[in-house]
Amino acid sequence: YDGKTPVRLSFEDASGALVRSFTLAAHPPHGERLHAGANSFQWNLRYPNATEVKGFHPPVAAGGLDDTTQGPTVVPGTYTVTLQYGGQTAREQFTVALDPRLQVPPGALAARLALSLRVHSALNTLDEAINRAMAARSRLHGAALNALNAEIANLVQLDIKSSEGSLLHETKLRSHLAYLLADLDLSYTAPTAAESAVAGVLITQAQQGERRLAALTAGAH
Repeated sequence: YDGKTPVRLSFEDASGALVRSFTLAAHPPHGERLHAGANSFQWNLRYPNATEVKGFHPPVAAGGLDDTTQGPTVVPGTYTVTLQYGGQTAREQFTVALDPRLQVPPGALAARLALSLRVHSALNTLDEAINRAMAARSRLHGAALNALNAEIANLVQLDIKSSEGSLLHETKLRSHLAYLLADLDLSYTAPTAAESAVAGVLITQAQQGERRLAALTAGAH
């Protein structure tokens, strides 16, 4: 690596669908950094992280479920990595394999991934809607601003400022989605009926919240 030219790494599944991509450079604004010479890159086998709500401080798990925006883990199978650098493109196939000690029913991991991606998408979309709503607050006043603040507070707990903040402040919908994702990530099994049912409820609530935010910010100019 010459220490100057941006590098793009992308990972695709067996169908050719993009799973994740990374733009690497010597001085990136954020993310992975390269150095002149030989470099090593390790993918964590996850889909992209969801957007995070600005100003939200997730509490430390302390033995419980993580409240994070990390994407779901890919299923075992064949993948392709593409390296683009200096006008040249190189591709290589590789296999993601399950630990041979694990016995997983056919289709279980695909079902888990499908539900995880639905919940992850709902979390990402909700967080983006909350960020847009918070950006619109400076253009609202009086009752309209109070109503918007109340709706934002109904969707995300912004009063958490410390590692044990969740002991003092009620968790909200944004965190419920994140906790469900963490729960799905705990085992190599198909989602339970309860997990699927809860996912349906939370996704519906997220969509309703997004519509309320859109209505409350419709007059912001």
